[in-house]
Amino acid sequence: MKSKLRDRDGPLYLQIADRLREDIGAMDSGARIPSEPQLAKDWGVSRFTVAKAVEQLVDEGLITRRQGSGSFVAEAPLRRAPGYLLSFTEAVEAAGHRASHKLIAFKPTEWREGLPYETGTTLMLLDRLRLVDGVAVARHKSVLSAELLEEIGLTEEVARAPTFSLYRYFGDHGLSVQTATERLHACAAEPDDRTLLGLTGDGVVVAVTRHSFAADGTPLDAVAAIYDARRYSYEARLVRRHQGNHQQETNHEDILDSGRGHIGPRLGPWDGRGDGR
Repeated sequence: MKSKLRDRDGPLYLQIADRLREDIGAMDSGARIPSEPQLAKDWGVSRFTVAKAVEQLVDEGLITRRQGSGSFVAEAPLRRAPGYLLSFTEAVEAAGHRASHKLIAFKPTEWREGLPYETGTTLMLLDRLRLVDGVAVARHKSVLSAELLEEIGLTEEVARAPTFSLYRYFGDHGLSVQTATERLHACAAEPDDRTLLGLTGDGVVVAVTRHSFAADGTPLDAVAAIYDARRYSYEARLVRRHQGNHQQETNHEDILDSGRGHIGPRLGPWDGRGDGR
């Protein structure tokens, strides 16, 4: 096996990372990979080289480490599909995991350009660290109308409950998110976000901006969220235009509706720990 590694180009640890990437591609999510000492022995290299290769795949989100248990094949990342509107809590629970949050701030905030509210609207900031099975994976900063919060009785005490879900609270008080616009881009994490999400080095996040509205067009919330880029991807379903005219061969809505059971959000990779980090 050592000779096969040497036949490849690049640093030895990257050659091992390539081999591991191929191996885990054929394994089920959650499967345990051999220990680093065992891999070092199998490939005739130092444990340091193997550890560096494993760390490469951890950074890529393909492997998760569990303290005292070893390294495991990661689950698929959280996948978001256009036209499929789920709250964070709904997506987490649909995948069989436990969603919770820690309230960072519940306070007045200033109006700014780009928000879906009229100038002069009194606004509140709901800043939350979102967790899956006790592990921090995202930060959501929601800007809401103070008048709306008063109408539905949403207070800091209510929002502080670990299992609080904003969209679920809307639904319980007769409000329904009917439409939303969403924009996302990748960027380097801010220092405080790196700390909150436990990112190392120049950790990359996916920044998501979403404005949601009620059926009558009333803004319900404006969210600026960040996700660990290893745990978030975006999926779009495309259809081919009919050659020769402007009609679609297939109806877009039919495709989205028929596929919703399969293209909705999926969660992972999480390391399974519940220590609330």
